[in-house]
Amino acid sequence: MIKRTFSVVTDNHLHVALGNMCRYVKANFWEIDFNSNQWFKDYTWDYETEEHFKKWLTEYIYGIRDAQKEFCGRTNMKKKECEDAASEFVFNHGWSLNK
Repeated sequence: MIKRTFSVVTDNHLHVALGNMCRYVKANFWEIDFNSNQWFKDYTWDYETEEHFKKWLTEYIYGIRDAQKEFCGRTNMKKKECEDAASEFVFNHGWSLNK
């Protein structure tokens, strides 16, 4: 995955991923300040939910070349590469795990 700053305003597929992430925890996407340094700590999810989201995000990235380009800077990615990109996204931007 390319190391870059994402923008909720300009990155369409990021918008979709974060919106779906919010749905997984019943959060209102429009009420979250994604410019805050701690926004990902506002909600939590369990391991099973996180894995389900990663599976969804993997399929989303794999199925949409434009999403591959937005998240990774290239297209024609293999499924394993999309899984790795989804895991990295969740590690960097996912909700905190329940304790």
